[in-house]
Amino acid sequence: MHTAVLDATDLISFEDEIFDIVLNMGPFYHLINLDMREKCMAESLRVLKKGGLLVTAYISRFYVFPHVATSNTKYLNIDLAKQILQTGVLKHADPNCFWTDTYYASPSEMERYYDINNLNIIDHFAQDGITPMLKNVVDDWNEEQFSVWCDYHYSACREKSTLGASNHIVIIGRKTNCRTKI
Repeated sequence: MHTAVLDATDLISFEDEIFDIVLNMGPFYHLINLDMREKCMAESLRVLKKGGLLVTAYISRFYVFPHVATSNTKYLNIDLAKQILQTGVLKHADPNCFWTDTYYASPSEMERYYDINNLNIIDHFAQDGITPMLKNVVDDWNEEQFSVWCDYHYSACREKSTLGASNHIVIIGRKTNCRTKI
């Protein structure tokens, strides 16, 4: 069996405007270079039909530092906090790297990015909210307690004032007939 290895920045094996939906469920937070993120966006839009949906998952730069700093005090330092907040970029060779090459975005940045690429935002929500911070208690909840938590999360996951507090965030936009502005 032959398996193709594809690159989100080069979808040359696909024709223009053939997909109704394009899912970017990881590439954006592993493309630390702006040029590569723009290539990913351009390729996603090239293969997306007019009127189609682009779904992008990203990791919030406002979530990651509190999560890492409270998980391991080794990372509770101002240099790491500033690096994440100011650049969103973390490279595996950085002295404070806790994972791998990653890019952390903000909700407003992603909304601007969708806007300049002529995507009409139809949804923007916190995929997991603060649930990862509750890992020490969530497994002890019974079914009813978990259901209450899920109901709360579903009712609050689109709240603009708390969107950046989520680890993973999903933004969905509809491709317009306009050309991209990249």
